[in-house]
Parts: sequence; C-alpha cells; structure tokens
Amino acid sequence: MKYLRYKHLFRMYEFIQPFINYSVPLEESLKGGKVLALAPHQDDEAIGCGGTILKHTKSGGHAEIAFCTNDTYERRRESEAAASLLGSKRNHFLQFPLRSLDGNKKFEQTLQKLLYKVKPEIVFLPFWFDKHEDHRAVSKALIKIRKKIKTGFMVYAYSVWAPLNPNVIFDISAEWEIKKKAIECYRTQTASRDYVKIARSINEYWGEIKSPGMQYAEAFFKATSEEYISLGKKIFK
Repeated sequence: MKYLRYKHLFRMYEFIQPFINYSVPLEESLKGGKVLALAPHQDDEAIGCGGTILKHTKSGGHAEIAFCTNDTYERRRESEAAASLLGSKRNHFLQFPLRSLDGNKKFEQTLQKLLYKVKPEIVFLPFWFDKHEDHRAVSKALIKIRKKIKTGFMVYAYSVWAPLNPNVIFDISAEWEIKKKAIECYRTQTASRDYVKIARSINEYWGEIKSPGMQYAEAFFKATSEEYISLGKKIFK
C-alpha cells in the first residue's frame, strides 16, 4: 500500500514539473468572472482559498461555494456566515455524509449537474494529494465525469491538509483580517484545532517566499481543466 502511494506521488512530480517555475508568479486578479469553489467540508473554502475568493468578490467578481458534505446543522450555519463574509452570491449544499465521496456515483452525478448549472469560468478545489479522502475524491470525480461536462474552465487547486507545489500566488494581505473572521465562524472546528494559526502560518510563509515584506499570500496549482484532468488520469492510472 505504501509503495502504491509513493508511486502515485512520484508520478505527480513527474507530470507537474513542466508547470512549476522556480519563481512562482504573482497574479493580481482572477481572469474570469464566475467562480465556483468546491469545499469537501464546511471550512475548507475559508482555509484554502478564502482570501482569493474575497479578493475576487471585492473587485466585483461573482463567486459561489459548493459544500460537498454535511456535518451538523450548527456547522451549516457557520458555513453560511463564513460564505457571507467571503462575498459568495449563492451556496450549494450537496448534503453527502462525511467520508462518503470517494467512488460515489451519486456524488459524481451531482457534481456534473452543478457544473452544468453554474457554468463556472474558474473552479477552486483541493489538490490531488491533499491528505483527506474526501478532498482527493473531488478531483477524482472530475476524471469520471470528464466526458459529460463542458471543460474549458481554469482550475485553481488549493491545499488544506498538505503542502503543494504551486505555480501561482495571490497577495491576500488586504483580505487577511476578513479571511480570519471567516475561519473563526467555524467555532465547532476551531474549538479543537487552531485553524486560524494554521492558515496564518501558511499564508505568511508564501507571502515572505514570494516577496519579503508581503504579509499574507495564498498559493495554488493552476491548470486548465483539461490539463488538470489529464494529469490526474496519468497519476492514478
């Protein structure tokens, strides 16, 4: 089992290498009007890409958030408050049980319908190797439904549970305080783990790496949907 995991990891580095630059470029804004953020759990969106979503909506862009799993009524209320802070125009609650997404045909069908309905130009989702089965399942579902959806959107893959090799960075220094408040909305989660500290540390790291003195930054692996799906097929073949 360990061998299989490392085999996939080595494949990943082999196939993403052409996308990676030594100096990761800074993007000032998202090149697209309609954004859909896929959050396997209610809090992933705030931690992984909340600053960039907020940056987009502050400039007049449209963003919607899809929460793939459902935990408790209280956590749903927390997610509504967090999404409001980030400027989401519409929230989609897909209502799947925790740890149920991997290989779930109903989830794949629901994701297919959602993409058809929203018609996003940009999709945020967890990176292939983020360390939670529900996180990885979102990318795997894209492979399964690739022939049934209109690709052509850009993918910005984010991390929550594991670092990634980014190829684009956004300065979220001006958005950090609201991102922090969005994470703090999830009191059921921050009661047991300091997600603000985790996000602050990662965002400070990427800010300083990109430009000494930059306070906070979010980093992503960016690819066209076709490229992202093609990489996934090669990694998990």
